[in-house]
Amino acid sequence: MDDFWGLDNEGHLVLFHQVWRPYNQVMLLLFWDLIRCPYKDKKQLHSNPLKIIGFWVDTNLGTISIPLSAINDAITAIDTFLATPSCQPILREWARLTGYLNWVLNVFPWGQPALTKLYHKMSGKTRFYAPIFINASVTVDLTWFKLTMPKAIGVRLSEVALWPLDKAADIIFHTDATLTSAISFVYSNQAFIYQIQPPPLHASKPDIFFFK
Repeated sequence: MDDFWGLDNEGHLVLFHQVWRPYNQVMLLLFWDLIRCPYKDKKQLHSNPLKIIGFWVDTNLGTISIPLSAINDAITAIDTFLATPSCQPILREWARLTGYLNWVLNVFPWGQPALTKLYHKMSGKTRFYAPIFINASVTVDLTWFKLTMPKAIGVRLSEVALWPLDKAADIIFHTDATLTSAISFVYSNQAFIYQIQPPPLHASKPDIFFFK
């Protein structure tokens, strides 16, 4: 069992273990208590935005970002790396920097090309304490990364920041799909189900993303 995430209406709180928590969260915790599933009470968090493995997730705005301190830490890591004496950090430092910047890419995905040259320099090398020379291409890419990151950090899950009420929509569809059974649609109190036929012999089977 790993992490669980959910939604609830703002202000829909109940008192549980001397803490006001969202009702839906409390229902889950009560179920865990019932089946004697262990959990750490201090980890049962709720807020908006909510910090998840270092990322700030705002469900109302549909955004994922990192705090300014994390951005500054990434910039410092790049500066320290580029300032290595003789421009020859050991392989372990290359791996450490790329690992940290890979984490940043979760909220800065358009920065991926800037790490290509780093991976090329590390490719095929296994001696962690062997020095690797920083060439001009790596310097240019990392400099672009650190200068662009503060201005372009953050991911939006939707172009719409605030959703209107349901009554503002012309029509509302509810839909779902399974990999083996059917595709279904529900609207205006009418339901439509389209059964999935087996693909012809030797044909490629569509995956769940195709049906979605």
